[in-house]
This record gives sequence, C-alpha cells and structure tokens, in this order.
Amino acid sequence: MSPATLHEEIEKAIPMLLNMAKDLSWNKISDNCRFILSEIINSDSTAHEERDRRLKENKKKAAVAFSEIMPVLRRLYENFYDINLFIYKSSKKLTVIDIRYYSKLSLDEDYRQKVINDPPMLHCKVAMPPWLFEKKEKFNINWEHNKTWILWKYFLGKRKLRIEERKRNILINKNQ
Repeated sequence: MSPATLHEEIEKAIPMLLNMAKDLSWNKISDNCRFILSEIINSDSTAHEERDRRLKENKKKAAVAFSEIMPVLRRLYENFYDINLFIYKSSKKLTVIDIRYYSKLSLDEDYRQKVINDPPMLHCKVAMPPWLFEKKEKFNINWEHNKTWILWKYFLGKRKLRIEERKRNILINKNQ
C-alpha cells in the first residue's frame, strides 16, 4: 500500500470487513458506513480495561463519511505501521467502522529503524466475545456495548468452570 493507493485499498477492505461481520454475527449489518479514527496505544492494561477505555473514547467521537476521514489518513500515512478496520457498532441503517492505527512512533527504536520505509499493513478484524473463542456460534456484533451482558456471560462462564472442576474432583476422589 502506498499513499496513492491508500484510498483504494481501504475502500476494497470495507466490503471484506462487512462480509466477515455478516458471517460471524446474527445482526443485520448495513452497507451504509461512517468512520471514526483511533490510535492503538501500548498499554499494560487488561483486554477488558482496554476495551472499556476505547469504548469511552469512541463514544465522544462523531462518525464521519469516508471522504471526510481520508484527508486525515493521508496526513498520518507516513507514521502508519498497521491499519486495522473494526466494526465499532452496527444497525440495520448504519455501520460505524473504527479505523485503528498503530504508529511507527510506538515501536521500539531498533525495530522502527528496520521498518521506517515499509508500507503499512492493512487488516480487517471483528471483535469476538471471549466466551465464544472455542465455539462456532454467531454473536451480537454490538456485544462490546452491553456491559451487563458481558458481566453476565463472565459469571456464567466462571460458574460452568467451577461445576466442571467439582465434577473432576469427585471423579478423582472416587478413583482413589
């Protein structure tokens, strides 16, 4: 990807992202897209804390048309190491895509010197609920926005693990 092809590459990636989201989720996902821009920042936070921070920041952002975000992307292009397209939220009428970028300035100095002239990578990603990593079930694409549902799923997952552990302990005790 070069500065000249940035627009076309992202434009080609958007339908791939939408199709991936449609395949993985049960929601109706609109092809009418708006965009927000986020920087990926190195952090010692947990994934849960990072998700909460990102959602709080993104709530304050106004989603804009692709033509409005492209000048910003072109201006930042030289510092891009990686560009990730994520579905921020979606409905039948509108899909908001979060364009997250990782800056070359965030890389350690030695590695930055190796990749300083490399073009940025472009990826399409769908945030999967942690309770579905081993299952092949469809999910609500907007799961990150429902904190009560997330906490409930974590509670059920922990409960299920405790029950399985008790069953294992009972079997071990019977075999002794």
